[in-house]
This record gives sequence, C-alpha cells and structure tokens, in this order.
Amino acid sequence: MSKYVFADWSAVEPGYGTVWPYSKSIVISPYGIRIEPHKPYIEKDPVILPDKPWESSCVNSYATFLKADGKIKVWYETFSDAGMDDMKSNLAYAESEDGIHFTKPKLNLIPFNGDYNNNLVKNVHGTCVLYDKTAEKKERYKLIWVSYDRTKPFNLSCTLHGAVSEDGITWNELNDVLMNNPGDTQNILEYDDDLKKYVIYTRQIKHYPIPRRSVSRTVSNSFNSFPEPDMILNNDPCDPPDWDYYTSGYHKWPGASNAHLMLMDIYKRTSDTFDVHLLTSRDGIVWYRPMGLQPYIDKNSYGCKKDYMVSSTKGIIDNMDGTWSFYINSIQNGHNIPPEERMKPAGGYRRAIIREDGFMSLTADSLGCFYTIKLDITQNFLMLNAEIPYGGWIKVSIVDKDSCKPIDGFDEDSCDPIDSKKTWNIISWKNTSDLSLLKNGTYRLKFTLFKSKIYAFSI
Repeated sequence: MSKYVFADWSAVEPGYGTVWPYSKSIVISPYGIRIEPHKPYIEKDPVILPDKPWESSCVNSYATFLKADGKIKVWYETFSDAGMDDMKSNLAYAESEDGIHFTKPKLNLIPFNGDYNNNLVKNVHGTCVLYDKTAEKKERYKLIWVSYDRTKPFNLSCTLHGAVSEDGITWNELNDVLMNNPGDTQNILEYDDDLKKYVIYTRQIKHYPIPRRSVSRTVSNSFNSFPEPDMILNNDPCDPPDWDYYTSGYHKWPGASNAHLMLMDIYKRTSDTFDVHLLTSRDGIVWYRPMGLQPYIDKNSYGCKKDYMVSSTKGIIDNMDGTWSFYINSIQNGHNIPPEERMKPAGGYRRAIIREDGFMSLTADSLGCFYTIKLDITQNFLMLNAEIPYGGWIKVSIVDKDSCKPIDGFDEDSCDPIDSKKTWNIISWKNTSDLSLLKNGTYRLKFTLFKSKIYAFSI
C-alpha cells in the first residue's frame, strides 16, 4: 500500500497553462486548491505532573511516548536539583491504557536518596527511545543519550551512547560510543523504513560561525555506530536574529512513504521563551515551514499564558478512532531563569489531538481540481481520507497516465457519493470499488472537489 500525504505539492501534477501549438502536452493545470496546515486540539489538563520527590524540580521536555505491548508508554526526564545539572537528570518510566491516565510503577532499579521505591530506569540526559520492529526481541527497545566531559570545550565535549532492552525497563549498554560531538539536546532516533537505516537528528553548533543552536542529521546501517552528523537546518534570513532551533521534534509521518514531520522547539532568546513550529519534508533533509514564522503550538493554544517554555516530545500515537495524539510539555520557567528564582515543581505533559494525517490537507475553499502525478496502483481499492462538510463534495476518476482520458468505468460521473462521516472511505464507481484489473499498472487520479479537504489517499 502506498499512502500519499500533502507534506508538499509533489503528488500534484503542475501541468501547463500554455503549450506550444504542436506540443503533445495537455492542459491539466490545477486550480482552486491550496495546502493548509492544521493545528491540534490541546487538552487543558496535564496527563503527567511532577508529583514525586525525584521530580521536585521539573519534568523535562525530553520524553518519548509510544504504543507497544498494548500500552501507551513514556520515558521522560526528571530533575530534583533546582540547578538542573544535565548530568544529574534521571530517566523515568510511566504507562497508560488510554493515553490519559498514567501510572508510575515501582521498578526498584536505581536509588533516589538511597530509596529504590521509584519509577526511575537510568541516570541519563538527552534521551530518546525507539521501539524497533526490525530488531530481534532482546533488542526491540533502543535508547540513546548524551554525556559530556566538562574538561573539554563545550562543542567538543559531547558523546552519544546507546543501550538495548527487551522490555524497555532493564537496559544493556553498548560498549562503544555511538557518535562523537552530538548536541546537548533530545537526540531523536528513528528507523527509516524507506531507507532501511537508522537515523538520528541532533543539534549542532560546531561548524556554524555564530553559535545558534541548529539541527543536524546522521544515518547508519546499524545501531552500533554513526558518522558525525551534517547540519540540515539553522536560523535562516527569514527568522528573527535571536531564534535558536532548540530541538528537532522529528517524526516519520506514520504510514506514509517519503514523508516526514518536525514539531520543532524554537527558543526565542530575547523573551526567554519556547514554542513549537511545524515543518514538513519528503526526504528528511530538505524541509518546509508551511506556517512561516507563526508557531504551531504556543501557550495560547491551551489558555495558560503564564508558561514560558512550550515544547514537543517524541511520539505520535494512533488512537484507533480516526485521530492521532502526541504530547507537549509546558514549563512555567524561562530557559535562563536563575535556579533560586525557578518555580518548583515545574512542567507537565498535555495531550494534543489531531485528525489522522491531519497535520496538512489539500483544501478547496470553493471549486478545485487537480491531477496527480503518475502513480502505480499497488492495491485492489482506492482509499481516501477527506473532510467533506455539508454542501461539499469530492469526485475521483482514474485516468490514462499520458492522455488523461478516463478509464472506462472509473470516470468522474460514475463516482459514488463519499460518506462524510468516515475518516477513510473506499472509493467506488457505480457501486464497484475493485481495482484488481488495474493493479500493477501506472495511471493518474483526477480529483474534483468543492469546499472540502483531502488529507491523504492510498492506492
């Protein structure tokens, strides 16, 4: 199955409005459509608060939420020291059946003030957990974190380390350093199904002439070692001069090939505040900012204007009801507030809800039409994730890849009405949805839509 989403215009045939008199090109220019980003709904009440002694300073934004073994699991960093020394942070674990009510189990693994009665799993910083479906069972969970040598210059002091686990609780550290000179940040680990490789997004200052925080990326065939990362994003001429790209908030777009997201934390030095910005990409290297300088999530998103730092965490959860969820952390202190002035405890994870594939849509405010690029049909039916309000409609036809003439039986006039109450619909033409006779062939789709939004389609 190939799922197409609208991270950019790459699935839409641009066409030509004017062609040479003897050209064989046909006029199939799109009209009446735009790509539209969509914000999530942020639940007002946090699902996890700092309510344990080892969380007495704060719960950090460096957290990973994922669904595995029938539960929503989270690994999150905690501080008990108001000075928030990175090398004194702890990684804690919690779990939930519904993604709202979390428990902090007593793990009896590492002591806090001599007491093992806690949910701590490791004394580490800058963490990310990966549930690696490609790995053997004993290495199914993978963990990365940073450490640094304070005797060296800061931008040369960091090393990235790794561990593996069967259950995500008890970890076996790898003997060798994974990478030198990563960033002091939440390093994001992902397995890219398109590349069949491991990818890490980190921070880099080393090669940038002005020391603003930036985003870099490295790729490896194995989890055991990574080359030094290459910078892919930094403060650009459209940004204010005091902005840092603090953490990448990278995610592979769930279920889609060649589509990537960042829920990036941008640090605004002058105001000492954070907010979250949306970025999209086709290859994980070249990125777009569909909302420009406007934040995707900030403290106004959930009505708590006293918060200074609003940050994303790692993980998009399928709620199995046509929606996805992810989590943000909000902290009532600025980044550089002195320890003696910090509010304690600080932080709390809130759930954000968005329609499945709902980060971006192809939208027609009135009448719109477009042809896709040439597509291979890889399944026996066409599925469409769309929002069709009262009075709106969408019609789909399958057309020849070159002439763009409709295939018999799959023309626009034969397209059956689409159920506006469903997230995903199987498209049919005169009650027939079977594409088996077209399977493995190359065609185009033509969409005509009125006052509707298309989030994704698969064929």
